[in-house]
Amino acid sequence: MLPRTSIATVCLSGTLDEKLDAAAAAGFDGVEIFEPDLVASPFSPHRIASAAADRGLSIDLYQPFRDLDSADDERFARNLIRLERKFDLMDALGCDLLLVCSSPLPGAVADDARLVAQLGAAAEVARRRGKRLAYEALAWGTHVNDYRHAARLVAAVGDPVLGNCLDSFHILSRGDDPAGIAEMDADSMFFLQLADAPAMRMDLLQWSRHHRCLPGQGNFDLATFIRAVQASGYRGPWSLEVFSDLFRHADAGRTARDAHRSLRYLAEIADETGACPIVGAAADAVAAGGVVDVPSRGPAAAGDIVSVRVAAGPVLAPRIAECLSYIGFDLQGVDSVTGLRLYRDADIAVVVDATAGTVWTAPGVPADMPTIAQIGLRSDNPAAWEQRAADFDVAVAPVPAPGTVAPASGDEVVRLDVTETLAIDLRAVASASEWQERFDLVPRRAAPPSKLFTGVDHVGLGIPTADWEGAMLLLRSVFGMWVDDGLDIPDAVGTMRSQALTLPTSSGSAVRIVASMVPTQLDDHGPLRRPGGLTHAAFACDDIFDTARRCRARGLRALPIPDNYYDDLIARFDLSDAMIEQMRTFDVLYDADDDGGEFFHFFTPTIGEDLFFEIVCRRNGYRGYGEVNSPARVAAELHRRAVDPTVAASGSGP
Repeated sequence: MLPRTSIATVCLSGTLDEKLDAAAAAGFDGVEIFEPDLVASPFSPHRIASAAADRGLSIDLYQPFRDLDSADDERFARNLIRLERKFDLMDALGCDLLLVCSSPLPGAVADDARLVAQLGAAAEVARRRGKRLAYEALAWGTHVNDYRHAARLVAAVGDPVLGNCLDSFHILSRGDDPAGIAEMDADSMFFLQLADAPAMRMDLLQWSRHHRCLPGQGNFDLATFIRAVQASGYRGPWSLEVFSDLFRHADAGRTARDAHRSLRYLAEIADETGACPIVGAAADAVAAGGVVDVPSRGPAAAGDIVSVRVAAGPVLAPRIAECLSYIGFDLQGVDSVTGLRLYRDADIAVVVDATAGTVWTAPGVPADMPTIAQIGLRSDNPAAWEQRAADFDVAVAPVPAPGTVAPASGDEVVRLDVTETLAIDLRAVASASEWQERFDLVPRRAAPPSKLFTGVDHVGLGIPTADWEGAMLLLRSVFGMWVDDGLDIPDAVGTMRSQALTLPTSSGSAVRIVASMVPTQLDDHGPLRRPGGLTHAAFACDDIFDTARRCRARGLRALPIPDNYYDDLIARFDLSDAMIEQMRTFDVLYDADDDGGEFFHFFTPTIGEDLFFEIVCRRNGYRGYGEVNSPARVAAELHRRAVDPTVAASGSGP
């Protein structure tokens, strides 16, 4: 059961009234009032208190009170006067709890005995005014930057109006072990603040101020953290304090809904037993061809990816169809109503949508930007997934009428929108052959589906910056996907932030998604995509060289890889000359891990601005995605276009 929930107003954009509206609409019980929000408000503290109460919100905390302690006695005396003035304001707000941060200043008190005396003096003022102080160790505090140190100081003061504020960011960003929280006195724990963050190596203050995110959007081990909090007997609210450049510009209502959803997700993973589901779990849990030994958090195990829909647009649909033919997908059917075209390789269905308006275009941009718009997963119980979406307050998208890529009315399907351009379907489809019935026009002399591939290894998605956090949370909360450490991949265009997510399936394999953040860039025509392409479907095979040979026989010209790459492989890996020559011949790239896993892959050229296909072969449990080869792929694509500028202008593929 979810405890009382609260959110700091700093998490949300807009005026203070708009922030209160968003928090109440999302289902929060209370708020933390961030001082700059109150200072900037045209309304009095009395009016703000009434506004919160009218919306059913309590004011749980006023924050922050900075730099209380000082080695300068005169300055400390002035700080106590400042504290009195804050209590006057809190009287009007109807709030009795003030957050007090450890000092990051050079003049902070370094002697614990003196610091205890100053904290005790502040507690005496608070007790006289009917207020409480929640003391927080800032991760960058000059002398107090560890929650255990702060707890010792609070215990030494021994005043019931002075307690601890525990903040997951300040604890986990330092790599501290939260296990000690379980041993703390619950009565001394006045408040809990929660935030996630991507794994980064940078100044703690800058990390904190600009890169926090909601639980389920980053890489912190919040499951272990919150279990320690629960073990302590803490009875207060779970509150979110997230400083984020993205949230400051995002719609407050959407952020608040995501925020409340993130707490439900955190409560769920905290109730789980066994392996921690945050950092590195996917890598440990899923090995190619192995058995998944971790539970799926979904209501019913999903199956493998059985379909991919490509939003191609009318300009590039023929090029995509040609490329699919080169890599083994044959046309098997056409929908007479929509014109959707079905291509199959055994049990994998790829649907090409040439409908106008399905891809982004702009004046002056030479080609449409095709993308993967829909992924279909097999499921024995789509209705259970629909209920799960409802539990996380995620709307199920309406399923289009018969004559579209979705099954006809009456068939079981649940569709969830991950972003505005990407949906995931969970459907009761046993194999791609069942899709045949949904396409009423069958080509004359259609060849039977080939079988080059064993399945969809992973899907690569370019997700705009504005959609990134929401997409990460939805994939992890509703779908229960497991997340690996994030990756920063440098290439010829710049550094790309990527994140791999994995969903264990009922077959013992995995659904893998590799999301890459697409920075929002603007020119006179609107947003531009990143050069070189990001969006792709990667198809798995058992023998990379046999598959490459068969694709070449069908007409594929794989993305050409320079000789320098293979010369470097000779220096990096103990590979035979024959193996290197085979890879050079078929433009196959290679990676290996420390456990003996190997990864072979090759690419089609990019079609239009963003889409390409990848063929992969995993051996001996390789768990990555060959990300070390991303710079080579991007450079090869850019070189191809530089040599022949008409490639980009025409959207030419292989």
